[in-house]
Amino acid sequence: MNELELIQTSYQWNLSDSEQILSLIGSLLILIAYGLMVARPEKKYTYFSISMVGGALLLAVALIYHNIGFLFLETAWLMINAWGLWKCWQEGNNASH
Repeated sequence: MNELELIQTSYQWNLSDSEQILSLIGSLLILIAYGLMVARPEKKYTYFSISMVGGALLLAVALIYHNIGFLFLETAWLMINAWGLWKCWQEGNNASH
């Protein structure tokens, strides 16, 4: 067995294909939401919502594999986005009074 074959056989993904896809979609949603929030901050509510969906997908993968660091990060990410949505909602309610 040559070196390349050894590397290919010793490296295996821990996640199934569906979990890889969930992780990728979650990551992309967070990155897209963040990029849009920086470029166009007037639509924060939409971006916080997109980011929360992405974070929830990544949190699900973290729960499946009991990854404590990732679980902590994604829980914090969801809480920060929930706080941002709450602030947007409050601003909207205050503007209507």
